[in-house]
Amino acid sequence: PLSFLSSTAILMSGTASASSAASTKRDRDEALQSVNEYHSKAGSDAVRAPLIHTSELQEKLKNGEQIILVDVRLKEEMEVSMIPGAVSQEVFEKELLPKIIEQRNSLEDISKPLVVPYCTVGFRSGLYCKELVRKHGLYDVRNGEGIIMWTFDGEDLVKPLPGGRAPQASRGEQQAWGKPSLDPGEGRAGNTVKEVHVYGEAWNMAAEGYSTQIFSKTGGALRIIRQRCLSPKGRAVLIKAGLWFWVFLLFYLFFTPACGVMYDCGCKPALSKWGQVQNCNVFGHGTHHVEHKCPWCSCSGFSCIFVCSDAKAFRDVPLLDLMPDGSFVTGVTVVVLHSLWKRIDRLDTAEGNKLAAAVVAKATLAVLWFVSWCLVFGAIFFAARTDYPYFLGTTRS
Repeated sequence: PLSFLSSTAILMSGTASASSAASTKRDRDEALQSVNEYHSKAGSDAVRAPLIHTSELQEKLKNGEQIILVDVRLKEEMEVSMIPGAVSQEVFEKELLPKIIEQRNSLEDISKPLVVPYCTVGFRSGLYCKELVRKHGLYDVRNGEGIIMWTFDGEDLVKPLPGGRAPQASRGEQQAWGKPSLDPGEGRAGNTVKEVHVYGEAWNMAAEGYSTQIFSKTGGALRIIRQRCLSPKGRAVLIKAGLWFWVFLLFYLFFTPACGVMYDCGCKPALSKWGQVQNCNVFGHGTHHVEHKCPWCSCSGFSCIFVCSDAKAFRDVPLLDLMPDGSFVTGVTVVVLHSLWKRIDRLDTAEGNKLAAAVVAKATLAVLWFVSWCLVFGAIFFAARTDYPYFLGTTRS
């Protein structure tokens, strides 16, 4: 989350204005200074993924070294132009990264490719370098200077092919690591262009002869957020947040009404807690079976923590009386469901089940946990106390 916030804040630093030939800066030294600044902010040097200068990258490509260029920019940026032979981050993670990891884990002595992510000025690609090293264990990683410096020190840019690939420019190393069945003509040099997307006005720089495109300040930030949310990691975070929100709704909306169902005490569903308990017999507002009481509203002592009345349970206990209601139940629920959900994740990984099935299974487990908690502690209170004459159709004589 901190990485996401910092990257979004930095990428919002451009101003909202359209690009024009007059506003585009042609100073190579200024562009290089910007690359060094944002590469440093990304911090990929800390994971031994230093910057690779465009001239050095060019030399390696011409010598036929195994290089994988990974464009980590937004789709709209890549549609304008890409470095020849590059692939999108999506293609890389889906098709090439698994091969690299498989070869890394094999005992065969196989030369491994150098992975070079690039973006506009090395910030987003620097963050991705850190992810490749820390999460996937890759060490043959260098941070590219970016597409702006390519206009100064590289060769031509090309229009991408469908599917997140840039046409080849006589680069056999990309053929070896690319998709096995290429479309006809995919290996040929593509249409070269003199246009580059530089993300925002702050980075409106390119070599002489290149025109530039930029996002507005708001548009660029919104696209970054959308890309993060639609990425596999982003979807996983949203799904997890949605599941925990589902658990919260279960306890907030139905925990007290469940008491009304079990004890017939007058508690009922409502959007507010007061709305749920205002007709409870405990408060003298009920008109139906007024003798029916419920522990949710009338508990006393330490047992109150089991029905989300922590403040009542720890009354007069120093410090503990500061605990908000529901803290104990929330803690137990998080520990139990987190453990159960991790088992589902391991099972799905082993059996290759679909994500939707895992989400349904987790949501169902949450419901079962909620119902079990209500029934178990509802029965315990009924059995232990004579104050409650009714429980799920059973009337105490």
